[in-house]
Amino acid sequence: MPSRKPEPSALASPVHRLRELLQRPLQLKLRGAQLHVVLGEKAEKQAEASTGTSAGEALRRGHAELRGLLRRHPETRQLMRHLAFTETEIGRFGNRALKREIPVPVLRKALDQLDMLSSQDAPGEGLAYLRARIAEAVEVRGRAIEIDEDTETRPGSLEVMEASHSLFDEMEKSWTGQIPPDGVHSPLRPEPRSE
Repeated sequence: MPSRKPEPSALASPVHRLRELLQRPLQLKLRGAQLHVVLGEKAEKQAEASTGTSAGEALRRGHAELRGLLRRHPETRQLMRHLAFTETEIGRFGNRALKREIPVPVLRKALDQLDMLSSQDAPGEGLAYLRARIAEAVEVRGRAIEIDEDTETRPGSLEVMEASHSLFDEMEKSWTGQIPPDGVHSPLRPEPRSE
């Protein structure tokens, strides 16, 4: 017995047409003395008319060119590990990889390796853009690290040296205040339990 359900494509067709109509911008046109509201061109045609590409699209093109470059020279993934790691992370995280995920020393080394590798081949527009983005990330994030290293929280800012027991006791008293000898049962300390 034949099915009476309409095909899914037949149902999707009116929905698809409605979606296309709703994506078109409204325009006001003057016809004679009357003002008419009409549908404008499709948004896709307007997007094709614009010549600029987005930063995300340019980064994807640069990543694709870098991946192609690493595929043309398969030994570079083993020899230039920083560059291979950078390519992988950009593929996984996109722009976030340059801003947060990849450490700055790794980006610096990857930039040097990219310069060495691209000096052999003529770099394309996408690869040049990717190189500029990596260099920008190294500069911006490198400055932030230098500013952070000026603070007292950086590693190596704490000095540890040997001291005598009496000097330690004296310093401890100055930090916490002197504890009286009968202060073992002070209100700050709980009473020991008696069994």
